[in-house]
This record gives sequence, C-alpha cells and structure tokens, in this order.
Amino acid sequence: MKKPLAFAVANNDYVHVAWDFGSKLDNCDGFAVYRIEKEGDPKGKPLPVFGRDAQGNRLKISCEDQPIRKYNWRDVFERRDQTYKYRVVAMIGPKQPLPGVDEAESDWIDVTSKFGNAQVYFNRGILATQRVADIIWNPTQEKPDFAKIERMISDPENELRKSLSGQLFGALTKLLDRAKEDGGSCWASLYELTDPVLIERLADCDDLHLILSNNNTAKTKTQPEIYDGKNQSAVKQLKNAKEVIRRYMPQGQIGHNKFMVYVDKDEKPQAVLTGSTNWTPSGLCTQSNNAILIESADLAEEFLRYWQDLKDDAEEAVIPKKPAKMTKIQGKTLRSKCVKPRKTFKLNKDSTVTVWYSPNAPSLLRSVKKGAKPPATPIDMTGVYDILKGAKQSVLFLAFMPGKASSEGSFHFLKELANVTTAKPGLFVRGAVSDPDLTKEFDLKILSSGPNEDSMISSPQGIFRNFEKWRTEIYKYGHAIIHDKTIVVDPFSKDCAVITGSHNLGFRASSNNDENMLIIRGDRQVAQAYAAHVMDIFEHYRSRWITYNKKSKDYDPRKDSKWQDRYFDNWRPAYAERLFWVADGKPIPELIDNPLLKKAAAILAKEAAAKKKAADDREAAKAATKGTKSSNKAGKKKTTKKKTAKKKAVKKKSAKNTAAKKKSTKKAAKKKATKK
Repeated sequence: MKKPLAFAVANNDYVHVAWDFGSKLDNCDGFAVYRIEKEGDPKGKPLPVFGRDAQGNRLKISCEDQPIRKYNWRDVFERRDQTYKYRVVAMIGPKQPLPGVDEAESDWIDVTSKFGNAQVYFNRGILATQRVADIIWNPTQEKPDFAKIERMISDPENELRKSLSGQLFGALTKLLDRAKEDGGSCWASLYELTDPVLIERLADCDDLHLILSNNNTAKTKTQPEIYDGKNQSAVKQLKNAKEVIRRYMPQGQIGHNKFMVYVDKDEKPQAVLTGSTNWTPSGLCTQSNNAILIESADLAEEFLRYWQDLKDDAEEAVIPKKPAKMTKIQGKTLRSKCVKPRKTFKLNKDSTVTVWYSPNAPSLLRSVKKGAKPPATPIDMTGVYDILKGAKQSVLFLAFMPGKASSEGSFHFLKELANVTTAKPGLFVRGAVSDPDLTKEFDLKILSSGPNEDSMISSPQGIFRNFEKWRTEIYKYGHAIIHDKTIVVDPFSKDCAVITGSHNLGFRASSNNDENMLIIRGDRQVAQAYAAHVMDIFEHYRSRWITYNKKSKDYDPRKDSKWQDRYFDNWRPAYAERLFWVADGKPIPELIDNPLLKKAAAILAKEAAAKKKAADDREAAKAATKGTKSSNKAGKKKTTKKKTAKKKAVKKKSAKNTAAKKKSTKKAAKKKATKK
C-alpha cells in the first residue's frame, strides 16, 4: 500500500482538507480528521460533523463518533490567524481506528488573509445552510422566516451579519482606516452604495474622492420608478466629501467598479483595493464575494489614472444636476485609453500582476443578430482565453452571470472553457455559476462531446423540504447568489494564474461597463487561497444542485456499504477529486465515459431544444406583433395622409369660392358705383 497522504489548503475563512490512502480500505467505516494546533495536543482535536436529534435540535457529534465517509472535508470551525495541520485516521467504527493502516498527516498551513504584498479576503455569504435556517426558523410555519434577513444583515451588531460577512467589512474599510490614522486620501469608484455602516465610514473620511455610478432604480408606493433611487441617500450623507462625481449610465451600461486607492499624505499612491464586493448589506452578507488589497505604488498609480479617466469622461459627457442618464458617457477618449495594455508589475518574489480596464471594445447594446459575424474578442477577454487555453491540470471558477444562456449573441468565458475542455480531455474543471441555465448549457456542450465528468459545475440551490436531519433552507436574498468573478488555473503549479476583480468575464462587461480585471501570475499562495474559496462554494452547492435537478434520492453514505467505490471507479467525478488534491499540480488521469450520462445528455438536449423553440416562438410572435403594428402604423399614416389631402383640397376650394365671392361682390359694388 502507498504511504497515506493528507493535504490542507486555506484562506482567511476556510480550510479544505483532502487525503488519499492509495486504494480502497477493507472494513473502513470512514475517517476521523483531527485539527492540530501549534503548542497544542500533538494528536489534535476531532472535527465536528452534522447531526440532529428526533426533535430537530443540533447534536454535538465528532468525526470519531461518526466517521467521515468522504476523502475530503471542509473545516469551517477554524480560527483566523492560526496555524494548523491535520491528521487523518481510517476507522473501523466509532472511536476505533482501522488496525494495520498508517495515519496521514498534512503540512502546517496558515489560516490567513496575508500573502506578502497581497491581502485576500472572502466572506461566508451562503444563506442555504442549516445554520442560517436554524437562526431564522419559524416553528409555527415550519420554515425559515425570510423577513428577518434584511433586518439582521443591516444591523452592525447582529451576529448573523458578523458571521456571514466575515472579514469582508474590515477589508473594505482598511484603506479608510489608514487615511484616518496616517493621513492621506482615498479615491474610490463604486457601483452600489447602500450599506449604512459603510456609508458612515466613507462620510468620516477627511479627504474622500468618490466616483459613484447609478445603480438600479428604486420604487415607492407613490412613485413606480426613481432613477438612481438607491444611491441618492448615500450622496446626501457624503456632502462633506472633497469630490463626488456621478456617472449616470443609460440602460444596458453599468459603472460596475468597486475599487479604492490610498494616496499617502505626501500625495503618493501606495495601495489599491478591488474585488467583487458591492458596498451593500447583501454584498457583504448574502452573496459569495471577495476582496483583494495590494500594496504596490505602481499598481495604485495605474488605478488612480483610471479614476481620473472616469472623472474626465463624466465631465465631458456633462453631469446633470438632477439624476438623469448621460447619453455621451463612455466616450471615445475613455475607450481608447482602456484598450491600451498596461504594464505588468511585480507582486511578490516570483509573481506578477497586470490590470485591464473597461470599456475597451465597441458597445454591445444589442445582442448580435442570428447568423451575423460575431464581434472581435475584446482585448482583456483575449488574455482570459489565452490563460484558459494554457491550462495544464485544472480550471476552477466562480461566476455571477458572464453572459446569457441559449443566446448566439452572448459571448463569455464559459463558452470558451467548454471549447478548451472538449479539446483537452482530462482537464480537471470545477466551478459554480449563479445562473442555472448557463450550467445546463455548459453541461450539454461537454456531454455532447463525450459523456465523462472531468468537468463538473453547479448552480446554487437550497433544500426545499424538511427530511430526516435537514430543514428547509432559504438559498437566496435578492438577485445575485454567487457574485465572485474569479478564475483559478493550475493553482499548484509555478505557472498558476488568478483572474479576479469586478469584471463579469463576458464580452458585454468589456464593451458596456466600467470594470477592472486583475491577472495575477505565478503566485501559488494567492492561487490556492482562491482555489479553497472556489471549492468551498462548489462543494456546498453541488449536492443540492444534483438532488434538485436530477430528482435523485437523498444520498446518505452512512447507508452505503460501498461508499468508497465512487472514489476509485475511474468514471466518477470523486475519483478525479481524490487525485486532484494530492497530485502536486501534475495532470490527473482522464476519466473514462460515464455509462449513466448518455441519458442525461439526451435529457439536456431535449430541454435545450424546448427552450430554443419557446424563445424562437416568442421572437416570431414579437416580430409578428411588430409587423402588425408597423402595418397598422403605415395604414394609419396613409389614411391620415388622405384625410390631410382631402382637408387641403376642401380648404383650397373654400378659399377659391371665398375669393370668387369677394371678387363678385367687389365687381357688383363697382358697377353700382358707376351707375350712380
């Protein structure tokens, strides 16, 4: 038997532990995983597992009492800024190690946000958990109370807000704190600004320069729509800021940035904060999000130039005194500056960082018409596609809505990833996207090329009914659920890459939005921190997604005596996942075709065809309605023209008769005068 291996990877919020014992273990009832602290018990403490009693109350059970029937586990009870390693023991039963099998032990890892000149933060913005269901449970209705969410996440003292936001609030306000303590100024460009506590912190900044774009319209009982209604309250509270520059976007364009630059008291740019997090209660708490703060004078100066470009563009377009769309926003000057490649800067010892800004391509206000030539790939997305094509072992990602599913005119990274995956059998792909239709579209493309599951992605779902130990969940609040815009390629390789920022990873973001996109290369620590975040979200939603969509029975490994098979059958996703974590960045064997997936491919194809037909029918009906309206309009125009001509003729005739009558009267008067 091969020597057992254990591997742990962490970020500021989560530790992913994986292990491999080389082959299936006879009589193995599962594994016990122990967290070992420095200066603590060298044997460690067993991690907790989930359970409830007959009354639905949570039970305190350890993995010694109920061994884990998996080859990986998620430690969400770690403490930040601590150093741990993990010990994995095969078990024959509760509190009984499997005789004759060695233990596996990981290296030491730090639960931290700090990676040299980069600080990386993730929240715990997942509502679809049993923990959240318990907090907002309504025992009378036997379901969670949705109305509690907004009140809780807007209250800075509320424990649910603190738990879900994690360190993200502190990350967003870190540069404001520095300006307050050390002097200097903060230069920010934001999209949504509605969190009352974050607004207070901005208002407290002595030297704030803010570009604020309009967000969604707001509605009240008396007014069905208020342009920029949601951001107006923040603007009133920021009246003492040095500058508040408004970018009022027309429909189809958004000022989507979420960055801040710190400039020291000597007026030198020093650091920049960016990421996916909008400055709202939902951005902090109910969506999965990230933020990255980079100490780099060069990169901060680049962002400050972009800030100035956005300001100049707004002023050229003329900022109205009252909120109203600016039709000349995102002009030629801004686009020509954004399309130019920026310098690559050193990040840490062997790593670099590059930034792209949007808009950097011609506007795509309408989808490309059917059969029309697709637009040229924007320059920033060309860089993304090149990184995907260069993947050797793995691609991990989280995305909100990079584009629209089932649309010939929607171009985004998932379509390219599907092409790369079909061309590179064996590439390990895992990820999650907010839009379930995009997941199904990706699955259909992959399964059509060969029914294996080297690639597996999911979308958010919750548990929608009570059963056994599980309660009904709320899985979303508002529009977005997964809001990260992150791709990680080959995280265990020296050639690893991380793509992050505000950019939604599609052509429309490059063409229509104000955006920023960071590309970090060669930084394994940063890449693995992002990889841990991706797998946390993916693992959480995967079982819910499969159960919800395939209507499968709720799988319980405790009732499966052959639970190890899925980790050793070389056509199952779990086989690839077992090897991925312990492969030291090397490519893993390609899975053989899954005999169960041919039926799944047929179902997806049928579903896609039905959706396409429905969409075509809608378009046809729309065109027919448009044609009828056009015909009616033309007929009406013709009738109006005839009526106008008739009126003119009658008027002309009347004028002629009047003139003749006047002439006759004049003639008669003249004749009468002559007689006299």
